[in-house]
Amino acid sequence: MKLTYNLKLEHSPIFRSFLISYVLILFIPMVTGFISYYVSSDIIKSSSLEASAMMLNQSKDVLDRRMEEVENITRQLSLDQELNYVLNQQVDVDHYDVYALWKSWRNTAAYSLTNTFLEDFYIYLNNYHAIFTPSGVYVRPDDFFDLYHYEDVDPVQWKQGLLGSIHRRETLPSKPFIGNGKKSNVITYLQSIPFDSFQHSLGTAVILIDENEIAKMLERIPKQYGGWAYISDKDGHPIARVGIDDAQIQAMNIPQLISQQPGNIVEGETLLISSKSTYNGWVYVVGLPKSIVLKQSVFIAKVTWTITISTLLLGIVAALLFAYRNSAPINRIVSVFREQTGQGSYKGKNAFDFLQGNISDLLASQRSLEEELKCQLPLLEDAFVKRLLKGEFDSLQEVQTLMHSLPSMKLKRETGHVAIIRINGYSGLVSQEIIHELNAARLLIKKCLFDSSGVFQLNVTDIDSDKIGILMTLKEEAVHLEAEDMTDSLSGLFEQLREYVKEEYRIQMTVAIGGSFQSLSDSSRSFEEARGALDYSVFMEEAETIWYRDVIKESTTYYYPIDMELRMLNAVKIGELQEVHRIFEQLLAHNFTERQLSAEMVQQLFGELKGTFFKLLQHSPFTDQAVSQGLKARIEHLQLSASLDRFRHDILELLEAFCSRVLKKKEDSTGEMINKIVDFLDQHYSDSDLNLYKISVDVELPEKYISQLFKDHTGENLSDYLEKIRIKKATDLLFNSQHTIDEISQYVGYNSAHAFRRAFKRVSGVSPSFYRKTVN
Repeated sequence: MKLTYNLKLEHSPIFRSFLISYVLILFIPMVTGFISYYVSSDIIKSSSLEASAMMLNQSKDVLDRRMEEVENITRQLSLDQELNYVLNQQVDVDHYDVYALWKSWRNTAAYSLTNTFLEDFYIYLNNYHAIFTPSGVYVRPDDFFDLYHYEDVDPVQWKQGLLGSIHRRETLPSKPFIGNGKKSNVITYLQSIPFDSFQHSLGTAVILIDENEIAKMLERIPKQYGGWAYISDKDGHPIARVGIDDAQIQAMNIPQLISQQPGNIVEGETLLISSKSTYNGWVYVVGLPKSIVLKQSVFIAKVTWTITISTLLLGIVAALLFAYRNSAPINRIVSVFREQTGQGSYKGKNAFDFLQGNISDLLASQRSLEEELKCQLPLLEDAFVKRLLKGEFDSLQEVQTLMHSLPSMKLKRETGHVAIIRINGYSGLVSQEIIHELNAARLLIKKCLFDSSGVFQLNVTDIDSDKIGILMTLKEEAVHLEAEDMTDSLSGLFEQLREYVKEEYRIQMTVAIGGSFQSLSDSSRSFEEARGALDYSVFMEEAETIWYRDVIKESTTYYYPIDMELRMLNAVKIGELQEVHRIFEQLLAHNFTERQLSAEMVQQLFGELKGTFFKLLQHSPFTDQAVSQGLKARIEHLQLSASLDRFRHDILELLEAFCSRVLKKKEDSTGEMINKIVDFLDQHYSDSDLNLYKISVDVELPEKYISQLFKDHTGENLSDYLEKIRIKKATDLLFNSQHTIDEISQYVGYNSAHAFRRAFKRVSGVSPSFYRKTVN
């Protein structure tokens, strides 16, 4: 058969594919056959080790992520509001707050569904002496211990070692455990609550991880290659094992072999592979029998020779067939890429480079998309705004801390208004089509709102399917805008917005605006006012912009909502006197400026305020008997004055007394901590390896906090103070002893005499030798 081509062969993809396929199929397998015949054992051993190492690292990475998830969930538990409320309650042993326990347990029980490692866990509450489990609440720890306990641990050891101690990401080795009558081995993960507990904790989260769950991640290596696998913690205690027991591990002295020579080690007839986790220091070890690995090489060598001989006979026919068959799909793929990417006019000779470039772009785009999906900042910002509007933050300090962790938040100023937009015409209508319409309407309104924001920074969140909440603050360039001008700007903004969406999209909406707030923690009050104004809009005939100040307010009762009382309580407990003043002045404005209260209502408001003070006495640092008696007497002698100024003065004076007590307690606590740091430095200045970590372990505080605390309280850096102690001790030795300067430098904690001489001259102004001559 004679083939005739009407195009140049050197430019034909079929011809190039033919040549490439022929070379690959004919020559490469033949050369590979000869090489594999002699070195197949080494190749298979290496490939088996590499494959096993890769599978081991994959198992390590998966387990690290699972353990990291466990840590993240314990962190979430420490931030859970319901659980924190229960943990901080003052518990009366005769009257438990059963509803609070049930509500908190309901929230924490849901965490068992988020991770297979969380199927068995419990939380111990110090104040209630109760235990939360996914299945229920145990108000007597001994009842829980009867059903779930370690074989070699008695109740006293369990309460003192696990429940009564402070734990920070602590993992206990595998231990025999009896759970509801069933025996198993478990690894225990411990974390005190709150997460940053250093001196005492309010509770303990205990997560029991079945050893079999971890062992499952290692089973596929022994199943595929034979041998065994096990995991140990950073101290060498076994965590999980497959195909080997503790006695064999000790007999083979595996931990010592791994520590002496990392990587692959040949011990007798066993090939060892080890890997250490950078997350928690666990060591993963796999042992492969050398005989099984080499047995596979003989089989593969025979298969390779068979394939080589077959390839020599069928090489030319297969190469030609592959050339024709491969050209068609490649050309189709190239055509699709050109059509979809708009490169129809591309005339490049090498279609493979064209495909490689486009596929690389697709993969890069995919990776970029994955990174974008991981960025959940918009969701966090939306959740922050929702919590802010609903008043779920306990203090202004908490608001500012979370806001700084979200750098893209548009809250440069802390004064503004809260508004609510309601899309009219959908009340009582619920269907899939209605929901889609409302989603589209909200998106259009948000776009128009941001396009016409003007001098305002806007943070928008969905309140309901037909409502949008807007937190509005001024931009930096409009900070000097007067209150009246700001009101006019807001009215103009929403009036323009209403007219535009009505004309362009046939959307009718009502806007309700609350009163101004001077602090972000007060934005929830403006939000509630906006909701009240929105409710009042049902009495109006058509949609318009409604201000809370224009709403007819009832004056038959006083204004003192629970969220305002909670904000005042939290501000007093952390000593924020300025915030306390602001909240109280706001309370006075609501009751005596915006309302006309009767004498009876004023008396009731006064009683509520006294009740708030009595509630404060139940919290630290007011529980001290002397302090409590003094403050209690002042509260009892507090009388309602006929003068508003006197009323304000008396209440503020008492609030200042409470805040002063908090600040004094903080100052005393800080002073004790500074004294503890100074004592530690005086005792350990001669340690040349002394660092912030060792100090933090002794005083049980974070390293960064210690450094900043010391500088704020003493006015100098911790390192400078340590240097002064060492130089002072060195001057005494230079004057009163015959030690050489090198000996003195080592005695006072310097690694070298050169560093000591430089430090001595920096502090004293002269060298050590000159100082010794002078004093002598």
